Amino acid sequence: MKKKVPPRSELLFASKMGFLSKRLWLDFFTTKSRSQNSRLWRSFVAQEYFKKHESKSLTDVLVLDQKGRSFLEAMGIGAVSAPHMNQVDHDETVSRILIQLERQNGIRSIETESELKQKFMLWMRTTREGRGAKFPDLTLNLHETGKFPRVALEIELSKKNFERCKAVMMSYSGKKEIAAVVFIAEQQAIFDRLARAMKATHYPSWERPIGFSPLKEWMREPMKAPIYLSNGVATLEDWMATPAKFAA
Repeated sequence: MKKKVPPRSELLFASKMGFLSKRLWLDFFTTKSRSQNSRLWRSFVAQEYFKKHESKSLTDVLVLDQKGRSFLEAMGIGAVSAPHMNQVDHDETVSRILIQLERQNGIRSIETESELKQKFMLWMRTTREGRGAKFPDLTLNLHETGKFPRVALEIELSKKNFERCKAVMMSYSGKKEIAAVVFIAEQQAIFDRLARAMKATHYPSWERPIGFSPLKEWMREPMKAPIYLSNGVATLEDWMATPAKFAA
């Protein structure tokens, strides 16, 4: 009898995002036939690596089960918690960008919001500074010695109220470990409100530049997606090839 191999790639992905949707899995993780995919998807639950999301409305969303967590722990990997049902659509969009970027050469590492919250959980719970701390959807670690060695990505699917936008800008104003911030959205109104918040908070764009970028480009080819800065247009590909080329 052939020994069943744990779904390693799927488990590693879920360790960073807390879930696996069938849409993501079909688009990025499997090349098998329709009938094989159906059996394989069911086997993730049958073998107890995954279980169904607690929300009955998310029928095609799996989260880690104990066997999956044990597999990851044996590799020294601590998995993040499953997202709330209202967060899954947003996190699936973030995931599509994450998966494509992880397959690119040159990016040293990528941290998700959930990973950073898990990493700094004690600080968030026990210090005044940690309460309500803001973490990027994705944090890209690029060149250590480049102009932008650490880039924050924020994926905005809906318009935040103005006070929240100002709070986001205030948060990034003090994040000295972040070299540049890119807001990714579909609606121009989102960019306009964020730009107003930058002015209202006197955001130090000369020190930590802000870029705006269209979501559709990141969904298609994130390395080449245009990032509109105050002094021109760049891409992640540009920053990785010539990291000191674009100033604030």
